[in-house]
Amino acid sequence: MYTNHNTRVVWNGVQLRCFGVMNGVKQGGVLSPTLFCVYIDDLLKSLAEANVGCYIRSCFVGVLAHADDLILLDPT
Repeated sequence: MYTNHNTRVVWNGVQLRCFGVMNGVKQGGVLSPTLFCVYIDDLLKSLAEANVGCYIRSCFVGVLAHADDLILLDPT
């Protein structure tokens, strides 16, 4: 998605030099939610398999995720 993509920062009316974007997903891009889910799914699975975090009875709740929001929980 970022092949030959450049961007710049504008702050208080001052424009900085253009720079190349090398990774990430475009904000508002059609594929961005799907690409984010593909990336984050493996991370969520790894956290659950590591048995680190909170449990309610036998249910792992060490990380709660919705859209692009994440909550990491720890038993202490």
